[in-house]
Amino acid sequence: MTTSQPDDVIVAADAAEAATLAAEILGRAIHEAVQERGVARVALSGGNTPSPAYRALAGLDLRWEQVRWYWVDERAGGRDGARNNAHAALEALGTVASRGVVHRMEADAPELEAAAARYQDVLRREFGVAAAVAFDALVLGIGDDGHTASLFPGTGAVRIDDRLVAAIPAQPARELEARLTLTAPVLCEARLVVVMAVGEGKRRPVADARAGGDEDVVPARVLAGQKNRLVWVLDRAAAG
Repeated sequence: MTTSQPDDVIVAADAAEAATLAAEILGRAIHEAVQERGVARVALSGGNTPSPAYRALAGLDLRWEQVRWYWVDERAGGRDGARNNAHAALEALGTVASRGVVHRMEADAPELEAAAARYQDVLRREFGVAAAVAFDALVLGIGDDGHTASLFPGTGAVRIDDRLVAAIPAQPARELEARLTLTAPVLCEARLVVVMAVGEGKRRPVADARAGGDEDVVPARVLAGQKNRLVWVLDRAAAG
């Protein structure tokens, strides 16, 4: 039986302080992973909220050559557009990313199911076929609708447990592109999950996620099953 660990909540004065604190937590995890295992495997999310944290992280003195970068999810489309998660994160990290190894999701491929299978093969190759895919650090956000990664409410995506990476079809009614995403079991296996949320608009989704209940209604509730360490980094507005 899976035993979840209690989560930590860190409340910053504002978004800038939240970025600094998240960077410090991620930097510590990277340092410890390199010290203990010789490599740090980090899965990133895109979006505006984590980008300042990535810029702050890039300013830390770490063994960047030993870091392997992965992505939590990616939108279908061009590799260098403003809505491309990898493009945004790599731009924020700057030159430190290129000193390590970057494993982008191929969401721009014509066949997303095949692209999901290829990224799963990357994870199996990097972590080992028989080993758990346990990222040393994994960064998430939470949407206004309670989604995290690309696990959206009412779609059943949060219940996918037979693969590491899933292709999520486009949802024209919600104006959502097709996507690739890590599945919920991978999120819950990470050694450290940092969830960042800032602004008053995130207050209700964060409260709903931490309250528990139907995961298909609020997919971020799946994080309650996190096996190791879960940290919510919030500003005062999101924390309420």
